[in-house]
Amino acid sequence: MSFKGLIAIGLILLSSTCVLAQKSSYAWYFEGNKQLFKKNYDLAIDAYNKAIELDENADYAWFNRGNAKFEQKLYKEARLDYNKTIILNDEYAEAYHGRGMCKVFMGDVENGCKDLKTSKNMDFKPSRYAMDEHCK
Repeated sequence: MSFKGLIAIGLILLSSTCVLAQKSSYAWYFEGNKQLFKKNYDLAIDAYNKAIELDENADYAWFNRGNAKFEQKLYKEARLDYNKTIILNDEYAEAYHGRGMCKVFMGDVENGCKDLKTSKNMDFKPSRYAMDEHCK
């Protein structure tokens, strides 16, 4: 086999490995969702960690890891995950909502309400209700 042929095979194997890693990231994400639904928050966080290790740009995994931490009342940690989600996707309305609620529960109502307003302006309806309750 020629040198060019070996390079082509190497590139195919490399791209296949990347695809498998991406699928594995999704598989861990879905496992995290399954655990989150069952309220097994530590197991959900572990699964999302694995998804993030395989794809650090997986905004959906960062977001749901934040949700699992939020459910455990780990608001500071959840807020950091929502921050990362927003850095990766600044149109993720649910992440602004989650970050806003973290800030509200941490006592930073003014900035929490700013995030809730951003989320509400993106037509995420739960933010409207949260603003009615927390942002008077």
